Amino acid sequence: MESTYKLIMRAGAEQGKEYPLEKNEIVIGRDQGDDIVIIDPEVSRRHARVFQQGGGFVIEDLGSTNGTYVNGQRLTGPYVLRSGELINLGEHISLLYDVAVFDPDATVASSTSGQYAPPTRQAATPAPAPAPAKSTSPQAGFSGQVPISPEEGAPRKRLPTWAIVLIIAIIAIVVFCVLPMVIIDATNQWCNLFKDVFNGISPGVCP
Repeated sequence: MESTYKLIMRAGAEQGKEYPLEKNEIVIGRDQGDDIVIIDPEVSRRHARVFQQGGGFVIEDLGSTNGTYVNGQRLTGPYVLRSGELINLGEHISLLYDVAVFDPDATVASSTSGQYAPPTRQAATPAPAPAPAKSTSPQAGFSGQVPISPEEGAPRKRLPTWAIVLIIAIIAIVVFCVLPMVIIDATNQWCNLFKDVFNGISPGVCP
């Protein structure tokens, strides 16, 4: 079976226009040098890129001003596209990601996004598109990160340096100041240890 990938303009100045994804990497934007040129004030000069990975395509925002959205969720990282998903560039441009599967032995081409070719071939079972991986990012928004090896576990949190210094200082004050004073007071050793000091302040206090 053979698959063809394309973007279809669903909302915008050229509604209905199709953009075949025939290269490994395709840049979408307002610049005339881009692979897919979309003239709209909310589309950045280099807005997003779509690149091939595995058996499908991945979309990634290129730091655009108005953002790239898939199914209404703003991208914060690369996202593996599935057939039938809707891509928005800003508020005015909407593109449908479409995958059509052709069976040379059949008589109909099947489009996994729900649109079908003329009845010249028999319908074929569409190949499953890769599912988006879970995003581990805590940010609001939507990244659907490209699958990568899981990390070996998050590092343990450590106390900040200032907190460690403060704890050490408190322990030192207790050990060297507060504790000796408690012992001296409990054993009534003030006059034995500081007789001259107390008599200098108030003569006759310590015999």
